[in-house]
Amino acid sequence: MTSRRAVGNVRPSQVITSYGPGAVIDLQTMSIIVAGIDRWPCDPEDMIHEPRLQRALRVDGFFPAKPSEGSLFNRRGTIPAYIFPRYQVCPVSDCRTLSAIDDGLVDYDERARALVCKAPGCRGRSGGKKRAQTLPAPFIVACPGGHIDDFPWRYYVHRGSTSCKGRMKLYSVGRTGSVADLWVECSCGAKRSMTDAFGERQAEALGPCSRRRPWLGPTNRDSSPCRHKNEVRALQRGATNAWFPVVRSALAVKETATPLGQALSQCDPRQLEKIDSIDKLVRFLEFEERLTGFPPEEVWHALRKLRGEIETDEIDLRWPEWLAFQEPPELTTDSDEFYLEAAQVPAGFTDHIARVVRARKLLEVRALLGFTRIEPPGSGSGDGPQPDIAPIYRERPGWLPAVEVRGEGIFIELREEAVAKWESRPEVHRRAKAMAEKFAEWERQRGSDPSPFPGARYLLLHSFAHAMIRQLALDCGYSASSVRERIYSSSDSKRRMAGVLLYTASPDSEGSLGGLVDLGMPSRFPDLLRSALRSAACCSSDPLCADHQPDVHASINGAACHACLLVSETSCESFNRFLDRSVLATTMANNALSFFPDMTRV
Repeated sequence: MTSRRAVGNVRPSQVITSYGPGAVIDLQTMSIIVAGIDRWPCDPEDMIHEPRLQRALRVDGFFPAKPSEGSLFNRRGTIPAYIFPRYQVCPVSDCRTLSAIDDGLVDYDERARALVCKAPGCRGRSGGKKRAQTLPAPFIVACPGGHIDDFPWRYYVHRGSTSCKGRMKLYSVGRTGSVADLWVECSCGAKRSMTDAFGERQAEALGPCSRRRPWLGPTNRDSSPCRHKNEVRALQRGATNAWFPVVRSALAVKETATPLGQALSQCDPRQLEKIDSIDKLVRFLEFEERLTGFPPEEVWHALRKLRGEIETDEIDLRWPEWLAFQEPPELTTDSDEFYLEAAQVPAGFTDHIARVVRARKLLEVRALLGFTRIEPPGSGSGDGPQPDIAPIYRERPGWLPAVEVRGEGIFIELREEAVAKWESRPEVHRRAKAMAEKFAEWERQRGSDPSPFPGARYLLLHSFAHAMIRQLALDCGYSASSVRERIYSSSDSKRRMAGVLLYTASPDSEGSLGGLVDLGMPSRFPDLLRSALRSAACCSSDPLCADHQPDVHASINGAACHACLLVSETSCESFNRFLDRSVLATTMANNALSFFPDMTRV
C-alpha cells in the first residue's frame, strides 16, 4: 500500500529535533514512522552550506525538509514515511479486532487517508453504513540498540512461538484504568493480560530483539547481531524515550572570525565559484577592492578552506566560535549573520566574569546524525563518540538533513584565572570525583561505552547556564524551552575556554524579538545576574535538594532538582545531567564550593 499524498504536517525544524528518520508520529488518522534519508527528495537549490560543520561531519552539504506542495486537500508529501505500527485495533466494542495491515482484516481508504476495519461481523460506524477507522496498536517494542518493531502480539498471547493464525482481539475490562485491564485474546482460546509486558519478566514475555529497522523499509533488518538482544522493552506508542536525536550544530561565525573571512563573505559568491586557480584569483583581486591588501596566497588558502577542499584542525566546532566572541565586536555589522555588541561586566563581578557580549544576530545550522532509543545520547556537547547511534540511511550519502535557525543571545565569559583557582580547591576535586564515579556507574548499568566525565569546569558552566536560563525566562518573556545553552568548556592549555552562550534559535518569529539580547544592557543585566545567583542559593525543596550528594544518592547531579536548576531538555545539551547549584552560590548545606561571591555582599 503506497500513496504520495500528504498524510500530515510537521515543521521543518521538527524533522531535526522531534520527528526525524526513525521517529514515530501520531497523526490524526494514523501512526507513521519517518523514512530514512535515502528516499528524501533533494533539490540542489535548497542545499545548506556551513563549511565548518561540513568538514566535521565529512559531508558535502545539508538539505532541509521541504514543505508539502499543493492545495490543502490535494497536497503531495515530501518526506516519505511508512505506516507503523502495522498492527491496528478496531474501536467498535463488539469487534476489537487486532490485526496487521497485511492480514487482510484492514484496508486503506484513500479518500479519508485512514485505515479501516473490514473484519467479518464488524458493524462499523453509523449502523454499519461506514467502516470503522482503526486505531494504531497502543504498544511497540524497542531495544537500546535502536531497533524497533511491532509488539509481538502472537508470541505474547501464546507465550512463545506459534503457528496459530487465529483472529486476535485487544480489549479492556475497565476496572482500574491500569495496564492490567488490557487483555489480548486469540480465537484459539489463548489470552493474556498486558501486565507481564511491563513486569520483571518482560524479557521472557517479549522474546529476543528482532533487529528490525522499519524506517529503512518495512522488511529491513540489521545484518549485525544486536548486543541488546535480551533487553527488549515494551513502550507506549508515543513514549518520549522511543527517539532521542543526535544533533551537531555550528554557529555561522567563520565569516567574522577574521578580517579576511569577513571580506570574502562580502564578495559575490558566484564570482568566487569561478575561481579554480591562483592565477584566476590574482586577476580577480585586481578588480575586487574588498580584498585589497591581502596577499593572494593567503586569500587562495582561505578560499579553499572555506570550500572544504583542504583539511583543517577545526573538527572542534566550539573553538572557532570561542575565538569569534574574543574578537572586537566592531568587526561585525548589522548586515552579518553574526552581529555582536560589547556589554559591561556588572560591578562586583569583575574578578569572576571577564566579558559579556550581546549577540544581536545568530545563525545556527543543526544537522541530524542519527538517534538513540531508550537512553539519551552521551554527555557533554555531543562532539565525542556516542554509543548505539542508530543510522538514518542504508548507505551513507554525501549529505545530512539540517535546518537553519536564526536568533539572538548573550555570551558570558568567566575569568580564566578565577576558574583555574576554583578548580584547584580540594572540595571541588572531591565533588567532581564523586560525580565522575556516579557517572561511570550509571554508564555501566546501562551497558554504554564509557565516555569521559566533562570535568569540574563543565559542571560550573553548565549549572551557571541553567540558573541564567531560568531567570531569563522570567525576565524576558520567552518560554524557558525557547532559550538554549551552548557551553564552551576546555582545560586544554592550548585551547582554554570557560564561557556560556544563552540564545534563542527558533525558525519562527520568537527567535528574533529582541527581548533576550536587551537583557544584556547595563540597566538590566546586573539585576538579572544577581537574581539568578540568589535563586541558586535557595530552593523550595531544601533541605532535601541542598543535601543531595552524588556519591550517596542515585543521581549524577549534586544539589539540583526541578524546582531550582533543571530546565526543558530541548534547552539543555546534556539532558539535565552534571548540575550542582552548590558550585554557584552558598547553600544551606555547603559553603565551600561556590564560585561566585556571597550575594549578600554584592
